[in-house]
Formats: sequence, C-alpha cells, structure tokens
Amino acid sequence: MLLSLANFFQSIARYGILIIGFGMVSIAIFTGAINYGITIDNILRNLPDAIPWFLLLVTLFLAWDFELIGGLVMLILGLGGIFYMQASNDATLPQFTIMLSITIFAVFFIVSWALRQIRFFIPI
Repeated sequence: MLLSLANFFQSIARYGILIIGFGMVSIAIFTGAINYGITIDNILRNLPDAIPWFLLLVTLFLAWDFELIGGLVMLILGLGGIFYMQASNDATLPQFTIMLSITIFAVFFIVSWALRQIRFFIPI
C-alpha cells in the first residue's frame, strides 16, 4: 500500500516537472527568437533565458535517482522563485502558478522518499 502510494507521488512529480521543464525551455528559447525570426543564431541568442529551466531539469534528473536530495533542491528553487517574484513585484498569475506547482511537485518527491523509508520500519 505504501509502496504504491510512493510510486504514485513519484510518477506525478516526475512527469509534472518534465512537462513544466521542457515546456518552459521551449517557451524561453522560441518566444524571443520569434521577434527576430526563428534561426539557429536567434535561438542560441535566447539560450540564457532558458538557464533557470535547464537548472530545473537538472534537479529533476537528480531527483530521479535521489528523491530526497533532488526534492529538497527543487523545493529551494520553487520557494526561491516565489519569493523572487514577490520581491520584484513582477509576478503574474501564470508565473506564480508555475512556481507553486514546482514547489508542490518537490514536496511530492520528499513524500515519496518518506513513504519508502516508512515501509522499512513498519512490518506489513
């Protein structure tokens, strides 16, 4: 029971972050390139806009094997993004929603890890 619940949280978190990460990387790269024309040169010019989203994908690959460490790093990134947007007074509802969902998915990784650890201490 606990293992199937842990797998559920893990799968939701993995694929949710995967969708957000690749979606935001493509948005960050191509929206700036649309203004100047979609060429390889303009796409490369917009790669720095996608660095935070590449960082999110790197933490996803970390969380894929090490749920607790990756979940904690992702939690820091999500909360840091929320606080940064609130401090800059530049937050829109979609941006806040994305940062909140990253934070929730990070908590899912941590909960999944905790459920796997509880399974070793409770005899079933």
